[in-house]
Amino acid sequence: MVPLKIGSPGQFTELREGLRSLGYTEEAVCQRTGSETIYKFKNLKEDREAGAEIHDALDVLIRLLMDEVAVEEAVILQHVPGRLLEVLAELDVIRRKDETKWLCSAVLYPVVGLYVVSDRTRVIGEKFPDDVVYAAITGNTGRFLSIQPQDPGEDFLDLCCGTGVAALLAAKRGAKRAWAADLGERSVHFSDFNAKLNGLDQVIAVKGDLFEAVADQTFDVIVAHPPYVPDAGKRLLFRDGGEDGEQIFRRIVQGLPQYLKPGGRFYCVTTATDRENELLQERMRKWLGETSPEFDIILVATEVGKRPATVLEAVINAKGKLGTLGDRSELYERLKVTAIFYGTVVVERVAQPRAVATARAVKADKASGDVVEWFRNWEKAAAQPSLPAALNRSRPKLARAMRLHVVHQPGESGLEPVEFELKTKYPLVSSAIIEPWLAVLVGMCDGQMTTGEIYSQLHAQEVIHESMPYEDLCQVVRLLISNGFLELEQFPLPRLEAPVPALV
Repeated sequence: MVPLKIGSPGQFTELREGLRSLGYTEEAVCQRTGSETIYKFKNLKEDREAGAEIHDALDVLIRLLMDEVAVEEAVILQHVPGRLLEVLAELDVIRRKDETKWLCSAVLYPVVGLYVVSDRTRVIGEKFPDDVVYAAITGNTGRFLSIQPQDPGEDFLDLCCGTGVAALLAAKRGAKRAWAADLGERSVHFSDFNAKLNGLDQVIAVKGDLFEAVADQTFDVIVAHPPYVPDAGKRLLFRDGGEDGEQIFRRIVQGLPQYLKPGGRFYCVTTATDRENELLQERMRKWLGETSPEFDIILVATEVGKRPATVLEAVINAKGKLGTLGDRSELYERLKVTAIFYGTVVVERVAQPRAVATARAVKADKASGDVVEWFRNWEKAAAQPSLPAALNRSRPKLARAMRLHVVHQPGESGLEPVEFELKTKYPLVSSAIIEPWLAVLVGMCDGQMTTGEIYSQLHAQEVIHESMPYEDLCQVVRLLISNGFLELEQFPLPRLEAPVPALV
């Protein structure tokens, strides 16, 4: 049975304001439960120790709406206004377990300044429905929300919407119309409930198979957090992405030429693969077909682990262990998979004719979504023919987290440098063995000299061959910036809020 009843605007206002008045906020929940972020929240059945006893209204709300355990009505009313309990019951967020206790029929939590409802991780009295609504407070959903654009445009589309949280956030940030689309009837119902709970009338929940849900409309921003676990059985809508895990992602990319406006952008968090003789970005250009020259393709992988199955296992284990992964080695071998990508995909359609960018990087897991926007904006600029002229006026400087490791070994005159390696671990993750002359170049990037002045000095000091053209040096500087070793004043890397991570 699908929980939640679409009540009156007055009931939703009462619930929303009632929760706020009792201090039911993301910050308060994290502090009370000892959670680093809301995306690392653990309920009591997941062995959480902090906040295990009830002392006030916040404890009651966490226990009742997030911990998925029954709470005595007398205990609730000791701390929570009776009318709030009535509204929760009227909207079917909670149900009676027996004559004395209440139990949530869906979990309700604060996230990104909103209140969001999703399915329990342990469904009451039945197995998980195929269209179970995935929680918006898991780690991978947190990554998805972190890359949502601050400017969502006028027309925004959230595909595979689940709770509709991305559409809600877009509406909160100013979108005039934000569609939350999903194939699952349950997700559409939850998204509609969540929109009304947050008083966001511009959110429109619609049912359909990807773009079929929005007919012939076009959008300024399209986002998706599609199913990507390889499984041809389609047992769980939020999880299973077809035999190779890419079926839904591929269809979304193929639809962008029809549904994304000029100047519009597509943001996605997904898993996909590089295959023999064909990187993911090259495969995506094929999916875009004849319109490929109209699109930038930017990939920013998240450093989450070394084994290909790591991310897939994380999806399975999140919030309730909704199935098993199994051995994917045979599939990877048959598809000739050479590497697995997990992270953010950004596709931008050009507004006016220009050179398009195709680029890929790896970001630190704890780096914010700002690094995705930085990389996108830098690569767009770096792809233009005007780059050499722009760099000639720019003053590159060392990125704060960059390190140059030099290996020495005994030689005729004592210790001699034999290997130079650049490394950075924040906000991008990159390493490169470089030639000695590049170490000299990097050392000159003090933020005082322009690239043109550095080029002249390298010539004067005979560090580079006299025949090396300035344009070639610009491409080297471009690569050093793209990998997070250098930065420009015009494109500053997202600042570190903590000490520079140690490099090992």
